[in-house]
Amino acid sequence: MTVTLLVTIVTLLTGALGLKNVSLVILPQAVERGLEATLLCQYDLEGEPLYAVKWYRGVREFYRYSPNDNPPSKIFPYDGINVDVSMSNASQVVLSKVGFNLSGNLSCEVTTDSPFFKTAMVSNELMVIELPKRPPSILTEKERYDVGDMMRGNCTSSPSKPPAILNVYINNIAVSQTTTRYYNSGNGLQYSVLNLQVRIEPAHMGTNGQLNIRCTALVATQYSKAADLVLGPRTSEPVPERVTSPSESTRMLPCQLILMVLTPFLLR
Repeated sequence: MTVTLLVTIVTLLTGALGLKNVSLVILPQAVERGLEATLLCQYDLEGEPLYAVKWYRGVREFYRYSPNDNPPSKIFPYDGINVDVSMSNASQVVLSKVGFNLSGNLSCEVTTDSPFFKTAMVSNELMVIELPKRPPSILTEKERYDVGDMMRGNCTSSPSKPPAILNVYINNIAVSQTTTRYYNSGNGLQYSVLNLQVRIEPAHMGTNGQLNIRCTALVATQYSKAADLVLGPRTSEPVPERVTSPSESTRMLPCQLILMVLTPFLLR
C-alpha cells in the first residue's frame, strides 16, 4: 500500500509540475529569400532546470542549446541553414541569408534536466518567398469597347515565389471569366498570366462610358500591387487616352493582339 501511494504521489507531482506551454513562433512566417528569420521557442519550465533545446528542419537537427555544456551552443552543418550564434540562445534561433530550401517544417524540442527529464516538441511552417520586381501589367485586344462587346486580354505578373495570385475587376466588379496559368522563369521562380474573356455589360461601364479595369497581384502577405487601365467607349468622340496608374504600374498599352499573345513568352 505504501509503495502504491508513493507511486501515485510521484505521478501526480510530475504531471502537475514541470514543462508546460511549449510553442514555436516564426517571425516573419513568410520571409524573403536572402533575409533573416527568427525562431522563438516559448516554454514554461515550472521551476525545473533546462537540459537542452534542440532545433530541427524536418527530422534533421541543426542547432542545440545545452546550458550545462561549454560552449552551450552547438551547430550541426546543414546546407542552406546559416545560424547566427551571437543572436541564438535557449529560447530563439536567428537564421540569416535564408534560401528556398529552408521552406517547410521547423521544430524545437525542449527537455528538462533530472530528475524527470520531460520532453516536448512543437513544429511550425516557414515559407521562403521572393517578391515580384515590377507591378503587374494589363494588355487588351482593343482600345475601345461598348456594351455587348467581348473583351479579351491578359494580366501578367513578374516572376516570384510563390507565383502571384491575380484578380481582375471592371468598375469594381470582380470578373470570374478568367483562367490563370503559371510559367517557369528559372531560379525557382514562376510568373502568372491571367487570360481575360468577358462580355461587357452595362454595370461594367463607368462615368462617361469608360471602362475602369484593375488587375491585382498578391504574394503571401508581403506584396500587393495593382495595374489600372481606363478605356473609352467605342462610340465616344474623342477617344480618351488609355492610361495606367503611375504609382502602381508601368505604362504598357500596345493594342496589337500579337504582343498580348507573346508577352508570357518574352518574360521567360
